[in-house]
Amino acid sequence: MHETMVIMRRELHSYFISPIAYVFGVLFLGGQMWMASVGIEQGGIAAPYLFFAMLPQVFLFVLPALTMRLWAEERKLGTLELLMTFPVRIEQLVMGKFLAALSFLTLLMSLTVILPITMSVYGDVDWGPVLAAYVGSLLMASAYLSVGMFWSSMTRDQIIAMLLSLTSLIALYALGMPAFLMVLSQSDKIPEFVVSILGAISPYKYFLSIARGVFDSRDLIYYMSFCGFFLYANSLVLKARRVKG
Repeated sequence: MHETMVIMRRELHSYFISPIAYVFGVLFLGGQMWMASVGIEQGGIAAPYLFFAMLPQVFLFVLPALTMRLWAEERKLGTLELLMTFPVRIEQLVMGKFLAALSFLTLLMSLTVILPITMSVYGDVDWGPVLAAYVGSLLMASAYLSVGMFWSSMTRDQIIAMLLSLTSLIALYALGMPAFLMVLSQSDKIPEFVVSILGAISPYKYFLSIARGVFDSRDLIYYMSFCGFFLYANSLVLKARRVKG
């Protein structure tokens, strides 16, 4: 656990000594402020709904940009081989980077709490669903981060890693949309049980459930399993690369 925390602190430090954290933070918070202002202009009460309704789409584009460098940059600079000579397990390296990215995003999300506070001045805000939506947003973001990290480990080109992550996340997002699943179910070539399985793998589907204020242990198990799968796959890629030298 200590080694994982050391890797996490190293990665967090790298965020704040480069312009990435500041550019990413300004773009993310600026976009959220704009959406909140639109909601306030519509009467305030709709503002929290608009904020969280747009967040999954925002994550689709900003999180691949956040994760594309995590491994690809290490490979491009030739520091990945050095990093894997440290007296830590591959799993600890992966978890350390994952926790650093999630911690950075959690910090940004915590800064947006001022938005629903401001919205409450313009109208009544139901804080139960708002807090639930924050939890659901971070769980969904953790799933997106694990996907982005996996693709970053597959290539040394950051742009390719971002495009692969973006494509994967858009596909997963589409599978969580009832309208898209309805179109698939109307196809004679796709069995109904296959459509059900495809719909069950989308992080967006479970975010919608939590954002409504419905906490189900199965949602938490899903996110843990989803992240565990991609982080494990990430570890396997790095282990194979270590064997190849």
